[in-house]
Amino acid sequence: MKKRAVIFHPAIAPYRIDFFNSLSETFDASFYFEFEDPLEQSFDKEKMRRRLAFMPMFLRPGFCGVKNLRLDVWKVLSISSFDVVLISEYNLLGLLVLLHKWLFRKRVKIYTICDDNVDMAKSVGIIKKFTRFILLNFIDGTILADKKAFDWYREHLFYKARYFYFPIIQSEENFRKNLERALPRSRQILKESFLQDKKAILFVGRLVKVKNISLLLDCYAQICLKMKNVVLIVVGEGDLEDELRRQADELHISDSVFFVGKKEGEELMAFYNLGAIFVLPSTYEPFGAVVNEALLAGCYTLCSSCAGASCLIQEDENGNCFSVNNPEDLITRLQYALSIVEPLTEELTLKENRMALSYEEQYSRFVYEFLEDK
Repeated sequence: MKKRAVIFHPAIAPYRIDFFNSLSETFDASFYFEFEDPLEQSFDKEKMRRRLAFMPMFLRPGFCGVKNLRLDVWKVLSISSFDVVLISEYNLLGLLVLLHKWLFRKRVKIYTICDDNVDMAKSVGIIKKFTRFILLNFIDGTILADKKAFDWYREHLFYKARYFYFPIIQSEENFRKNLERALPRSRQILKESFLQDKKAILFVGRLVKVKNISLLLDCYAQICLKMKNVVLIVVGEGDLEDELRRQADELHISDSVFFVGKKEGEELMAFYNLGAIFVLPSTYEPFGAVVNEALLAGCYTLCSSCAGASCLIQEDENGNCFSVNNPEDLITRLQYALSIVEPLTEELTLKENRMALSYEEQYSRFVYEFLEDK
């Protein structure tokens, strides 16, 4: 018989759906979300819900406007008996779940999902450090997305909680089927935008300060001094778009920099098919799910060492990590990547998967360790 589980999570995002669907197969699971969209992000909800293998439910707004003070978690926990409760991060909602267990003497295991990268884990603020201390002393475990954070936890945080590693990755089978379906659209964009014989550098994300796209533009301008068969495709929208367009004009690279706006679904897959190189230059990035997507699409990926997703990079094999404080480092990595990738052709085909980890293997390992936890 399957164990009964309830999952409390902030919101549904495309990069979490495969994991949630897998949990719904492993457990007799109920899913409750705090928000319709992840903070600072928005997605096509109808398209996402068609991918779900479970029925999502939503918690009422936080008491007195405090977002994590969701008192109706007690109602959920009281009307049914669960073997496992999955919460997110270290906050008031987690403390409410723990308090319910204490007061009602529930024999339930509590685990939290933490997306912090290793630098965030080390430099956590005083309030989060306190809630982390309380929860790790009394809950059963933490699921960490960053391998380096996972190692740091095991070496420095000696509490009751057991630590598990599961990165934010998607099923390669599902994702690559979507890439293949998008190939006709990719070929159409290639033809309409005159990208034949070009080597495309790709960025996907919000156009905001922490994404550090200005660094990418500066480094790309240096590349353009030596290479003419390159283009930079920027997928996303945000407050800095006008400023970034002006920067491209000032650097005299606007003819080869394409700001294409926010893309989802098939359109996004089409641009992943076009990119030979993917760059994530963020100065702050708990994980960076786009790195997994880019690798699945076969892009040679250059990832900021600040991002938790840097744990997915195997140096000089599927990409490289670089320091955002050293522009020369990114320029050198770009030059190397451009020397090994092929230009676009009319006969565009699916690139080889560059993800070193398999979703199915990682989930099987994780769930075996998780279910074996006593």
